[in-house]
Amino acid sequence: MDAPAWPEALTKFGLQDPLEPARAAPRMREALRNAAPHMDVRAPDLAEVRDLTVPGGTGEIAARLYRPNGADAPGPCTFFTHGGGYVIGDLETHDSLCRRLAAKSGMRVLAIDYRLAPEHPWPAGVEDALAAFDWLVGPGAAEVGALPDRIAVAGDSAGGGLAAILAQTRRMQICFQLLIYPLLQLVERRKPKPKWLEGHLLSSFTLDQVVRAYLTDPAQAVELSVSPLLNPDLAGLPPAHIIAAELDPLLDEGQAYRDLLLAAGNTVSYALGKALPHGYFNLTAVLPGAKAIVDETALILGDGLRR
Repeated sequence: MDAPAWPEALTKFGLQDPLEPARAAPRMREALRNAAPHMDVRAPDLAEVRDLTVPGGTGEIAARLYRPNGADAPGPCTFFTHGGGYVIGDLETHDSLCRRLAAKSGMRVLAIDYRLAPEHPWPAGVEDALAAFDWLVGPGAAEVGALPDRIAVAGDSAGGGLAAILAQTRRMQICFQLLIYPLLQLVERRKPKPKWLEGHLLSSFTLDQVVRAYLTDPAQAVELSVSPLLNPDLAGLPPAHIIAAELDPLLDEGQAYRDLLLAAGNTVSYALGKALPHGYFNLTAVLPGAKAIVDETALILGDGLRR
């Protein structure tokens, strides 16, 4: 099947605004899962893709290990948390991206299927990410084939926010962080923005729905495990690479976090996807230039894990 053109593809699969009111979450999850294979070009082959279970906050959660050809055992590993506004997304929707990150970086990737809102509001997803990460750098390292002192965290959108939270709370155990158009705060959602920043995949309306689904009380938005951009203690964090989308309501937050990290003395690199919307890492089949940026980002991730 040929990939539908952008933005008609989003209309075809019912993804014009994938985070409409929380009651629609199951339908939107299915729509995104069905659309994902048609939105990405075929990912490179890997030596191994293996499903497993890992500890979560209150029980076991699903995870998937990606091992590229030629990866050392044990070797560096990337801990990946998917995007979707804490409401949608799973191992399948981000399978192609994780395969490409593993293949192009030359390093293992462990992706987790953390619990989603509204069924499991904050802090369930954060608890799952922390528990699974602690397992990876502890007893799980041998099962995964990971070097506990060469672990990176990575994620896109809400998963980028989780990766930033992990980097802040487990900073001494992480060697690199890759934040892909990260969702870093839920306090300010309605500040004036040019209309061209209100994209098909993310808008101010969408962010309002995230808060309704993810938080049981809007006042929780100020918590640092919801809005890591507000953390005043940013010194001594692992080196970061932040990827932004020019047509994205989160553009300012990514730039602000870059500047705050630099001001705190951290090593930070930054790249902007010109004329690209939020979500373009999962849209390589329909957005010209997206695949090249994903491949380049994977090489940067590999370099960060080798340092």
